[in-house]
Amino acid sequence: MQSLDLRAARRYAGALFNVAEKHGEVDAVLENLKMVTDVTAKSPELMAVLHHPRITRARKKELLQHIFEGNVRADVEHFLFLLVEKDRATIIPAVVREYSRLVDEHRGEVDAVAATAQPMSAEQTAALKARLEQVTGLKVRLQTRVDEHLLGGLVVRVGDRLIDASIASQLQAIRDRLKKTKVA
Repeated sequence: MQSLDLRAARRYAGALFNVAEKHGEVDAVLENLKMVTDVTAKSPELMAVLHHPRITRARKKELLQHIFEGNVRADVEHFLFLLVEKDRATIIPAVVREYSRLVDEHRGEVDAVAATAQPMSAEQTAALKARLEQVTGLKVRLQTRVDEHLLGGLVVRVGDRLIDASIASQLQAIRDRLKKTKVA
C-alpha cells in the first residue's frame, strides 16, 4: 500500500476510534468493522465495484446500504458512506486494520507470531509469552508456527517489530563482524 493511503487509513481509523471511544462503543464498532472486512474479503466483486471510477458514488452507497443496512451500526454505515464520498473506499481494509490496532493499543494488547524450526513445548511458549509481555509491557496474544526454512532459533513478529534470533541471522552477524575485523 502506498504511504499516502496508509496515512489516510490511519487518519480515518483514528477519527472513527475517537468517536467510538467518546460514546463507549469501541468494541461494538470493531465487531461491525470485522463484519465489513469479512464481507469485502469474500467478495472481490464488491471491492471491484467500490474501486470502479465509472460507478457513481451514489450507486456505491446504495450498494453498501443494501449489503449492510440492518447488519451494522448506523454510524459504521455512515462511515463507509464517508469513505465512498471522499473516494477512499479502496482503503476500507486498511482502515479496519488500523482501527483494530488502535483498539489493541487502547487495551494494552498486541499480537505476536513466533516461527521456529521445531514445535515449541507448552513451557517454551509460556516462557516466550511472559518474556515478550515483560519487554513490551503489553498483554501478548502469541501464535506459534513451524517454519521448515529455519535452521534453528526463532523469529518473532510483535506488532510491526521483527525480532530475528534465528541461527541464520546469528551466523550472518558473525560473518559481518569477521569482515569488519579483516578490514581493520
